[in-house]
Amino acid sequence: MAVSQAVWAAAFVVRDIEVNGLERIAAGTVLNYLPAQVGQPFNDAQSAEAIRTLFQTGLFEDVQLGRRGDVLVVTVVERPAIGELTIKGNRKIPTDKLMQVLKLRNISKGNTLDKAALATIQRELAEQYQGMGHYGVDINTAIEALPRNRVAVNININEGNVARIQKVKIIGNKAFPEAVLLKQLESGPRGAFSIPFLSDSDKYSKEKLMADLDALNSFYRDRGYVNFEIASADVSMSPDKKDIFLNVSVNEGAQYRIGDVSVAGNPGLSKEQLAKSVKLRKGEVFSQKALEETRKNLSNQLGAQGYAFTKVAATPDFDENNKQVGILLSVDQGKRTYVRRIDIRGNNRTKDEVYRRELRQVESSWFSKEQVERSKTRLQRLPYVEEATIEVEPVAGTEDQVDLIVTVNERSSNQFRVGAGYSQSQGVLFNVNLNQDNFMGTGKKLDVNVDNSKVNKNYSIGYTNPYYTPDGISRGFSGYYKEYDAEAENIASYASNRYGGSVNYTVPLSEHDSVYASVGAEKREIVLGTAPAQRIKDFVDTNGDEYNQLPVTVSYVHDTRNRTVFPTEGQRHRVSLQTAVPGSDLEYHKLSYDGAAYKPITDNVTFAVKGKVGTSTTGGDLDNLPFFDKYYAGGINSVRGFDQSSLGSRDENDDPTGGDLLVTATAEVQFPVPLAEDVKGLKMRAFVDGGNVFNDTGDFKADEMRYSAGVGAVWLSPIGPLEVSYAKPLNAEETDKEQKVQFSIGASF
Repeated sequence: MAVSQAVWAAAFVVRDIEVNGLERIAAGTVLNYLPAQVGQPFNDAQSAEAIRTLFQTGLFEDVQLGRRGDVLVVTVVERPAIGELTIKGNRKIPTDKLMQVLKLRNISKGNTLDKAALATIQRELAEQYQGMGHYGVDINTAIEALPRNRVAVNININEGNVARIQKVKIIGNKAFPEAVLLKQLESGPRGAFSIPFLSDSDKYSKEKLMADLDALNSFYRDRGYVNFEIASADVSMSPDKKDIFLNVSVNEGAQYRIGDVSVAGNPGLSKEQLAKSVKLRKGEVFSQKALEETRKNLSNQLGAQGYAFTKVAATPDFDENNKQVGILLSVDQGKRTYVRRIDIRGNNRTKDEVYRRELRQVESSWFSKEQVERSKTRLQRLPYVEEATIEVEPVAGTEDQVDLIVTVNERSSNQFRVGAGYSQSQGVLFNVNLNQDNFMGTGKKLDVNVDNSKVNKNYSIGYTNPYYTPDGISRGFSGYYKEYDAEAENIASYASNRYGGSVNYTVPLSEHDSVYASVGAEKREIVLGTAPAQRIKDFVDTNGDEYNQLPVTVSYVHDTRNRTVFPTEGQRHRVSLQTAVPGSDLEYHKLSYDGAAYKPITDNVTFAVKGKVGTSTTGGDLDNLPFFDKYYAGGINSVRGFDQSSLGSRDENDDPTGGDLLVTATAEVQFPVPLAEDVKGLKMRAFVDGGNVFNDTGDFKADEMRYSAGVGAVWLSPIGPLEVSYAKPLNAEETDKEQKVQFSIGASF
């Protein structure tokens, strides 16, 4: 090297370049990167640059330069190429996903082996497994030599068991028992009755621990402990990395009550508005939650008046002697803000005006947080919208203008389907359906249906314009021909053929309330079967087998749901009166209530309660509802676990008679399907059903209600909503017909 340096000190003109040590890489590749050319001078400074440049290609393990006379000698050791790449032992993370990550880091078959990148991937992969609770994960990488300077890279993963929280200990608490504090935490040992795939409370993560500490902090501050602090939060693990123990130390401090509360900044609110907004009362125990609610209320009150960027600061004034804290609320409403422009994005199928007519916030008007939120809800309740977001963007160079960016994620709602299938209650099904909730991108609805099974033959067409008038009155028309074979459905020995049409209107009364009215005309024919029950023969003998009806339906609907498909919060209540106007052959009236309420438990889990009550009265010669229009219960859409329409009394043919009174109720928890949480349009349900039908409106008896419990799933499939359930009856009688597994096309939400 000393001789080399001495000779190198003087520049020389390169007469030739010689490359040694190549196996797979062409000499031209080296010469292309080498900052030296034949016929040009070369010196010591260029030597360092040449070595650095060749190393940066990532192709070589070692690079050396030498000189033999006027010949520049380049000697290299190639990095091996990856000839084979295998991953074994992984169950939690799919192999194809791991291969994609490796490929992004240039670690795949054919690439030059980069040991540093491979080590980084190994470390990051271990961190990902630890984030999933596999703290005992062991990842080994073996490199095996292959011919022609290639290697086989074998990644062996031992995932180990998921580490579980075995115990959480809270120390330093005096005001509240440890058992009360532990209930505020999401982390903790799994309960004896916890369902494994629904509960992950014993799974440790740093993010969940931080959320738990925040929850503990909020718990104390909402009860007056304004100086509460987490002294320490220690996490320890058993030697085998299977058990985790959490120890949280707290300093509670003293409890404070509220002193004087004042509002400064001239917010321009009346005394009544301030009294309604401020939730802090002198003498009460201080609550951080009440303070934040007060700040939010004040901001919303001013936001409704056009002040989009209101700031409400809270300054505490501590009285240590009396353990009181006064609150000064300083309101800076800023300038009144106007909406300059509203941009609609993501509407690839739908006309711009269809979405604009749903917006309650309009351009060139005061900005209102309440109206913006209401606009978002109305958009999400459209059947062809999967999700909607509204972003507020300040206009550059102004202090009193904003733009609204409305982004919709549309779901396919225009479908033409031809299908066949099988249903437990209806047998073989054939269906042709043209369903367009968003006909030609106009928001209008068009339905053309042809259904054919051993029970039903339905042919119908319907059209609805949701904005028949600019203020939101809808109008629709329908026509139908329907054949129904009750004997094929094991209900009774008769068939019913009817055809008719109707016109309907929906009139909005407010943002959440509307009235629906439908007027129609219908002709019905009854065809007796081979062995009809005496009640059916008596009805036909008295009233004939053909009836001309003029049905009228009037409904009142109150709906606050955040969306129509898979709602997570809100309520829907519908009261309907179905009657026949004078001139109808049969005079009877049906009054029904159908309601549901939804409350989120977590971001992905929703609790829902549903109920339905139907009653009736008759006129003329009728003592009860006609046998073909009775209420029925049992089946996947009422009381699951019992055969379709099988509940209630039975006639001499052991067929269900239905009833003039219906009562059903459901309580259920809706949640994503385990291991398929990211699949849209797929939900599971754990439920308890109850209900029955009763012969007369005054025959209700609580002890005759039937109950069941089970689980089910709903999937918004390409051929329509599919629902399947498994339910076990809880108090079935010997005469009841059970059916634990049920499925249907056309699930209800």
